[in-house]
Amino acid sequence: MACLLQGRALRCSGQALGLIVLVLLLLSPSVQADTWEFDKQNTSIRFTWDHLGLSRQSGRFLDFDGRLHFSPTDPEGGSVDVVIKAASLWTGVKEYDDNLKSDSFFNVDRYPIITFRSTWVRRTGERTGEVDGELTIMGISKPVTLKVIWNYTGEHPFANVNPTYKGKWVSGFSATTKVKRSEWGLTRALPLISDDIWITIESEFLLKDESRIGTPLGAPTAPIGSQSPFPLTPR
Repeated sequence: MACLLQGRALRCSGQALGLIVLVLLLLSPSVQADTWEFDKQNTSIRFTWDHLGLSRQSGRFLDFDGRLHFSPTDPEGGSVDVVIKAASLWTGVKEYDDNLKSDSFFNVDRYPIITFRSTWVRRTGERTGEVDGELTIMGISKPVTLKVIWNYTGEHPFANVNPTYKGKWVSGFSATTKVKRSEWGLTRALPLISDDIWITIESEFLLKDESRIGTPLGAPTAPIGSQSPFPLTPR
């Protein structure tokens, strides 16, 4: 009888403990990712390729948009969506541009939009992480992983010298990846023009809602620099 009573007591204690844990989880503050928008004047999306084994040539996309959802207190809970206008491709050489925009390559009239949508973010170091996502070119979506460096989050470094930037919050990131263009059907001139394409992104984002600066819901507002797990000074 004593054993039976003891067993019931243990079960009741376990149920009570489980209920307490559930209540604590429901009541604990969650982290809401802040919304950041591209500072397009200080963002570049570049790509390079090997030209006949003689040199590396490069181009960039000039027209793009997107949103970053990111909180320094929970970087792995972030996400990013980018939309690029394929016709904004620019190499500095008109003949190259016309060829790359034609149906021999990007076919921009039929496929005017290139997109990247993140699916997973993981931290790999104090300032580094990886962002998995889907890159869609000419209607074909393939997985891509960006290697990312978190450069800075905080009040704009110009704030102390230019009042226009006072109270402006900015985040900066550098990202790279390598893809094979043939996976998106871009096979013209292989292998003379390399299949491997290196993509380099230098990006700055401005905080959309400056009343929120990376704090958990329900917590008082405080400078991001006091909360971030990373040093918040430019590299």
